[in-house]
Amino acid sequence: MKTEIADRKANPSIDIAKLIMAILTVGIHTEPFGFNMWLDYGFGLITRFCVPFFFVASSYFFWIKDRKMALYIKRMLSLYIIWSLIYFPFDFLILKEMPVRKILERYFWEGNGHSLWYLWGSVVGFLIVFLLMKVMDSRKVFLVSVGVLLLGCVKSTWAPMIYSLTKFEIHDFLGSRNGLFYAFPYGAMGMLIAKNSVYEDSKKRKELVMLAVSVACLIMEGSLLVFHFQTASRILWFSVLPCIYYFFMLVKDMELPVTDKVSLFLRKMSTLIYLGHGLFLIMFRGLGTWKYFIAVVAASSCLAMGIIALSKMKYFSWMKYLY
Repeated sequence: MKTEIADRKANPSIDIAKLIMAILTVGIHTEPFGFNMWLDYGFGLITRFCVPFFFVASSYFFWIKDRKMALYIKRMLSLYIIWSLIYFPFDFLILKEMPVRKILERYFWEGNGHSLWYLWGSVVGFLIVFLLMKVMDSRKVFLVSVGVLLLGCVKSTWAPMIYSLTKFEIHDFLGSRNGLFYAFPYGAMGMLIAKNSVYEDSKKRKELVMLAVSVACLIMEGSLLVFHFQTASRILWFSVLPCIYYFFMLVKDMELPVTDKVSLFLRKMSTLIYLGHGLFLIMFRGLGTWKYFIAVVAASSCLAMGIIALSKMKYFSWMKYLY
């Protein structure tokens, strides 16, 4: 089974899911349900799947196809540098007011803004997984990553609950959207799935049930921490870990009547929408809820299709480096 997967150029179900996640990521930043607290909260829980899914998918394909780490890191760094330069004119006024230490922290720990932190996080997270794989097996690496995620939740999302119960105040100076607490756990998950990739149809019903249970746990965790303990940090949720695992396991084995050519196109679209939508968040700022969401999705999609089309032409082939 692993050989068959490695020989395929694309996985339509994963690539379609990635496109949906890219569009939902736009929703995170435009808040289309911001007019209603409960709808906004529900949508917020769904969108917790987005970036973790990207991390798991990238890691899964890396390990299932036995790619070279140096080439992967080079690609991620190239994308990070190129897109950081694209966003630089929009960031300049903010950056010039920041001390050098903060600028270095922004680019080399937090991973910049505009969703670009995913790229830098991938570099850091994948390096951690790769190095740990030199000294321990895949399951132990994953267990270590689960511990790191748990620590990340304790110092951020769970901090108000811990203070309420113990009066012990936690100051989160490390942040959450980075390669250590976010990319590492989900990168390790993708690696674990790839290393143990065996399709068993009989397990699908169990995985569906476990996904439902995990989503119920996420709803309880989110409701308790948001409404009762009023946590300000809503980046890391421990229940997202099993949610993503069972969701990815179900998605990766779906058989869809989609050609590899279409699947690869959708993959490029998801990457460009994810990386480029920040430009239109700035341009269309001020529009309300759904208008903002639709405008950013439409503009990002047009930009993505334009870049893909132009990159196939001789004089614009350099545009392929944007995705």
